[in-house]
Amino acid sequence: MPAKKPSGTRYWIAVVPKSRVEVAVAGGFAMFAHGRHDAIKRTGPGDWLAYYSPRTLLKGGEEVRAFTAIGQFTEREPYEAEMLPGRIGWRRDTRFETDAHEADVYPLLDQLSFIKDRQHWGLFFHRSLFSVPVDDFRLIAAAMGLDPKHH
Repeated sequence: MPAKKPSGTRYWIAVVPKSRVEVAVAGGFAMFAHGRHDAIKRTGPGDWLAYYSPRTLLKGGEEVRAFTAIGQFTEREPYEAEMLPGRIGWRRDTRFETDAHEADVYPLLDQLSFIKDRQHWGLFFHRSLFSVPVDDFRLIAAAMGLDPKHH
């Protein structure tokens, strides 16, 4: 029997290079964890997502270390689509907040409850996708220039 999704809105952070975030925002979809189905099926319609980008590219590029996009998943169920030529992955349609701007992670480190050890804060962002408390998500939304009460 499949695990039941917790009731209520959930808040997620996906760790994705900025170059791929730009593709997702332009296409109106979210994709993370290399398009794995087990990751996307953890999310639900109406859940919120903030992208965190450590760098511009998957292997290299410039350092970014910022939250680079924020949006809400639509009601459409996850579906498979081509990620790269010849490579299929799972995605979910997403309404991105077009008024949001990038937010450097460093000013938020002492405020985010999931950062338990400031000295090793980067370890938390080694995962592809993780959920965070609503208050942390609202801090991120506010840092991105959005009204946190709406998130």
